[in-house]
Amino acid sequence: MRSRITTLMFVDMVGYSAMMNADQDATIQAVRELKNHQLEPVLSDFGGEILKRMGDGWIIAFSSISAALDSAIQVQTNLYGHRKLKLRIGCHLGEIVEDEDDFYGAGVNITQRIQTEAPPGGVMVSEDLFRQLSDDRAKLLNEAGTFNLKNISQPVRLYQWRPAPGSQRKLDDVPSIAVQAFEFAPVDAETEAIAGDLRDQLIVRVSRRKGVLVFDALSKAVDKATYDLRGRVRMAGGRGRFTITMTSREDARPVWSQTYEAPTDDVFAFCDEVLELAEGDLRLQTNAFDGDRLVDIPLEELSVSELRARAANEYYKTTMESWSYGLALMERAISLNPLDGVSLCMRVEAQIMLFGARYQPLPIELQAAYKEDLDTAVIQSPQSDYVFWTRAVFRLVVLDDVEGARADLKRSAELNPAYLENYELEGQIAMREGDFDGADAAFSRLIERGAQNPLQPYRLFMRGVARFCGGNYEGAAQDASTASDLRPNEAGHLKLRAMALREMRLEDQAEECLQRARELSTDPMVTTKLPVMPPDFHWMSKQLKPGVFY
Repeated sequence: MRSRITTLMFVDMVGYSAMMNADQDATIQAVRELKNHQLEPVLSDFGGEILKRMGDGWIIAFSSISAALDSAIQVQTNLYGHRKLKLRIGCHLGEIVEDEDDFYGAGVNITQRIQTEAPPGGVMVSEDLFRQLSDDRAKLLNEAGTFNLKNISQPVRLYQWRPAPGSQRKLDDVPSIAVQAFEFAPVDAETEAIAGDLRDQLIVRVSRRKGVLVFDALSKAVDKATYDLRGRVRMAGGRGRFTITMTSREDARPVWSQTYEAPTDDVFAFCDEVLELAEGDLRLQTNAFDGDRLVDIPLEELSVSELRARAANEYYKTTMESWSYGLALMERAISLNPLDGVSLCMRVEAQIMLFGARYQPLPIELQAAYKEDLDTAVIQSPQSDYVFWTRAVFRLVVLDDVEGARADLKRSAELNPAYLENYELEGQIAMREGDFDGADAAFSRLIERGAQNPLQPYRLFMRGVARFCGGNYEGAAQDASTASDLRPNEAGHLKLRAMALREMRLEDQAEECLQRARELSTDPMVTTKLPVMPPDFHWMSKQLKPGVFY
């Protein structure tokens, strides 16, 4: 056995299986063209050694780090705009072990996983390789963020390149946040310690999010950061106030600010509460930053993580059209990487939301396939709160498996106690079990802590249904009215309000609500998707179903 440190490259054809199914002969001819004219001759010119060919993929070794990057960029530049051929290339500096039959090593596996994160037509490299590049070559790459690669215990920072002829803007720059020192008052040791703890924990929590880079401005020069994040902590009269503000460095324009308040009888509970709220809001903001960054990049050039970011942006628009488009984006992401756990979950979530908005069950054939997909997602992404949350929702909504949903909810909460969507799941489980007061309490926590979330009308609708089932008709009517004010073009909120008003014996007002509802579209709406109901209340789905009026 011989071992060596080398620069490894993994090359993969995009859409190979679909191309073979569509036209096998043409695909074979395209692979031959790629091998004989577009790829291997270029790699050879740069000293590349072909270690293995795999039909639609290649593993190559280089003795020179710069030669590996230069060859990858040359290949992708030559293929830019090609009618059929598009590649993803990943590079890494690692060790391989060889014998007479084959070669082995963790470096090979890591390189392949890096390749799956590369944008079609682009190149993705590891931080280990990036650090060895000269300044001139390093400037060709942009930070792509941190990624959780399978069997790698810590997140890995990657850097990417994609061709953008004729464009002066670096479309694939990831927004970055420089967290500045937090101000505090009164100026004493205890308040200073609280401000420091809030700052340190916020850095760690936001750093988990993809699509944004977070830097500690007190530990590193961050002159090129996109945003400054500043905080202020004030303690007085048994209450604390925590304010965070995001400012654009380019023009000193405040882009977002929010204040959180809580009692300070227990300072640890105060920190936990305001951090939970701040993390939830920053999760929304970083998703928005990432979505804005990707608007001008052609769909066919987006990587798997970029497709997820764009889909998340679509989901926040809370329309049937946006969720359908997000679903299509996830289908494309899964075609690029069938084992990407988060993409598998985002596809399932979209289908549950879309079928639920139509008041239709998920088709049997999809149920079996998605059950297997979600198990795969858990194996691939065992540290993702979202993955366990999605499987819990599927188990509850689709399989009516309350115990399985509870188990996944527990795991999601263990991974991230601040994950706000867990309150929704808690409320849905309580609804299924007929605990309407418990559902009301869980949905209320979600509504209070997620005031800025675009899904707020949907959450108000769920709480309104829970209150109606529990006999709190006045509360149900109020929730439906507030949701209708936020989404005045959706009939479902008015129908729920009319049902509550009838129970309150306010027939004239109920009829007025129904009349207004009849004048609106009868199309399904995601913000009036019915929560999981106990059997005794299945009749409500008939009355609230889009297009039906009683």
